[in-house]
Amino acid sequence: MKEKIDWNGKIYETEWVDSEKIPNLKNVTQVYGFLFDRKNKLCIVNPKRDWRLPGGKPEKGENWKDTLVRESEEEADVELEENSLKLIGYLKISPISKNCEKGIHYQLRAIGKIKKVNKQTIDIAENLISERKFIEPKDFLEYCKWGKLGEIQIKKAITS
Repeated sequence: MKEKIDWNGKIYETEWVDSEKIPNLKNVTQVYGFLFDRKNKLCIVNPKRDWRLPGGKPEKGENWKDTLVRESEEEADVELEENSLKLIGYLKISPISKNCEKGIHYQLRAIGKIKKVNKQTIDIAENLISERKFIEPKDFLEYCKWGKLGEIQIKKAITS
């Protein structure tokens, strides 16, 4: 499925690719996780202005799992069962308007289980403590306004 989005005045075409195997993608800019606790509640964070999934930008030398584990610890203060982590797909983001800084880039999505929830600490990247919630997966789109693409992703996360 493809959808046009306006991100801060920049227009992109966003395409969901449903795949558990990620080809050798260049320019991966995000790795976000649908992370479930023992009660099957979904972890979401609000570092600044919007609710979203834990995750972030890969650092040099990291694979997608390393990124998700690190970002989950930094943003949500949760420890993951690394053997539970599984890719469910990715977004291909293609710029349409001329004011877009990045060319085509990719945002990976994964699922995983949380093995431990820790006391929240300051996220060194943001220099603040992110708000954290555990919600029913059915409520995801009430917090994360991701439209039809979000609907596809949460359904995939729940059924994988």
